[in-house]
Amino acid sequence: MRLTLDDVIAAAFTTLEREGLERLSLRGVARTLDVHLNSVSWQVKTKQALIDTMADTIVGSVDTDHLPAEPVERVRLIAARYRAALLAHRDGGRLVAGTFTGTGKTLRVADAIVGSLLEAGYSEVDAARLCWSIVYLTIGLTQEQQTPTDNPRGQFPELVATGAYPALAKVGAAAMLDDSFDARFDYGIARLLR
Repeated sequence: MRLTLDDVIAAAFTTLEREGLERLSLRGVARTLDVHLNSVSWQVKTKQALIDTMADTIVGSVDTDHLPAEPVERVRLIAARYRAALLAHRDGGRLVAGTFTGTGKTLRVADAIVGSLLEAGYSEVDAARLCWSIVYLTIGLTQEQQTPTDNPRGQFPELVATGAYPALAKVGAAAMLDDSFDARFDYGIARLLR
């Protein structure tokens, strides 16, 4: 049986879930498929090409159908679906960050966002910049959410208690650190779209 690109990408996601982004490799995908490395390399030449294709697959899975009629609500829902697509995969935020494949899959999502923003009355420049801002917020927040930590507060309370950071002391550790990722995302999107 000859492998297809779809076979390789499916195995790459299996490998990603099992081993994480740092250990993802063409050799690992070949092990998952129980084939020789050459069989995988025939479909994707490098690890970066593999990551780009996986990122395109993740972003391409964002559903841009069945959206609200109101354009700002449409953007809000697309952003939520984008975040859900990233969160559906181990290290999904980090995998997509820094890639720009520019294929029909990723451009379809950007077009839906920009088109909705234009319909809502934003200028061309504002629609483009706001689209990037939404994508960056979504990817960045997802990366942080998917990064495990034993001490989520770090040294924040101790450092703020020194008095060197009066504004942070006024806001407090609870306001800065205890908000859920969902609440941070909803707030950020709402502020961007107001």
